[in-house]
Amino acid sequence: MLEIIETPILTRREREKIQLRQAILDATQAIAAKEGWQAVTTRKVAEKIEYSLPTLYEYFENKAALLAELNREGYRQLLAVLQQARKNAPTPTRAVLDGAQAYCNFAWQHRELYEVMHGLSGVVLETNSYHTEAQALTNEAQTALEDWACAEGIQVQNASALNDAVQILRALLHGLASLALAKQIIGGKKVAAALALRAIEDQLEAWRTKKSL
Repeated sequence: MLEIIETPILTRREREKIQLRQAILDATQAIAAKEGWQAVTTRKVAEKIEYSLPTLYEYFENKAALLAELNREGYRQLLAVLQQARKNAPTPTRAVLDGAQAYCNFAWQHRELYEVMHGLSGVVLETNSYHTEAQALTNEAQTALEDWACAEGIQVQNASALNDAVQILRALLHGLASLALAKQIIGGKKVAAALALRAIEDQLEAWRTKKSL
């Protein structure tokens, strides 16, 4: 017999708290998009949502806490994007390539989140605040790469080698995505996306030739 799990019904006050918390996060990103991360202050956020500073502090004690939560949210959203790309891909190779494209698209479509995830544009990170979410993203990338290696008959020497391989791919994608965000690639995001795909394909081919990660 299946156990029926009832979803708890939230009170109006609980719904309002969730909505206000999200409004605070949305306002923070909106200010960053318009003025840059260095211009973000808790006072500006409170003014934008038309609440008092003490009310904002009930949810986030300071700007660092705001950034930490946006950081975690960025990793959660990117994880969902990569998981969906892998789920929809017809082959393990396509899963890695589609994941690379999805990564770049996320960086460009969610610029403010991507910046706060990686300490770009003046964002100061407290690294301990997002360790769990970052590790979940690494685990997803490792799964996709391990599936590809298995399908290709490529030896994965050990967990350390697999992690190193993921970091290599991450460095390639982050470098190109960041350069595109900074408008440092001639041809812009379209060229950057093509370069990202080429870079990942070339790296996969290098591992095929080596027959190991």
